[in-house]
Amino acid sequence: MADKKKEVKEAKVVSNLPLPEQLVKKQAELLVAQQGLGSTLQNPHRIGVIKKDIARILTKINATKGDK
Repeated sequence: MADKKKEVKEAKVVSNLPLPEQLVKKQAELLVAQQGLGSTLQNPHRIGVIKKDIARILTKINATKGDK
């Protein structure tokens, strides 16, 4: 079997904002999604997607810190 490395998915571009600002926007979006309306989550799948986007942004930030 050939070794297949997982490809790094690109985070969706929120806008042309710097990465730290994109991170803040995604974290705010996650907070709103987690709060939902009352005690029930409106869309649990969406929370997972937002968390993955946050992880991708953090990965990009950490990769750029390593290049310096």
